[in-house]
Amino acid sequence: MNTKKKMKDPEPLVAPGKFNLWLLMLASSMLFASLVSAFIVHKPDAQAKSTWTAFDLPIFFLVSVFVAVLSSVTIFVAWKAAKNDELNTNKTFTALTLALGLLFCVTQYLGWKQLISLDLTLVNARPEDISASYVWMITGVHVLHVLGGLVLLSVALVKSFKLEVHKKNMTLMSITHTYWHFVGLLWIFLYLFLYFAQ
Repeated sequence: MNTKKKMKDPEPLVAPGKFNLWLLMLASSMLFASLVSAFIVHKPDAQAKSTWTAFDLPIFFLVSVFVAVLSSVTIFVAWKAAKNDELNTNKTFTALTLALGLLFCVTQYLGWKQLISLDLTLVNARPEDISASYVWMITGVHVLHVLGGLVLLSVALVKSFKLEVHKKNMTLMSITHTYWHFVGLLWIFLYLFLYFAQ
């Protein structure tokens, strides 16, 4: 009779989901760094040739900064509540974060509408309006990242109602919490960059 016990595979130091998240955030950071770098390199040359339009950023982009900050607070409370097994609080603040994420997308849409009202679109007839194209690209790609965060929040909220989010099962909540902070801080950086770069 074989008395040897099967050896369990050792637990990874970092959960695969968290590791993949960090890789995604690194790749996203490189993507935005390339967009910001292109803006920085292009602007002086375009200004020297008088082919760069200066304009004020839509006020709704500033509103979205405050929405992002508030949603970072609510996701932190949701994560902390899950860690402490305060399940009703977790559900409430995860839902609040989801609502604020949707509000963020609305403010971006309203900001884009303001740009359109100034005849500043993604593809412009005038070469000097390339400055608006950069704003569209940077904000548009960021909103795609926010939509990914909304998917995570939606899944976390559904699982919290199924009582599958608690202190012994924190992986999804931790991933959602980390990613949401990432997209929030990223937006603050991008807004400040675009504001001062304009």
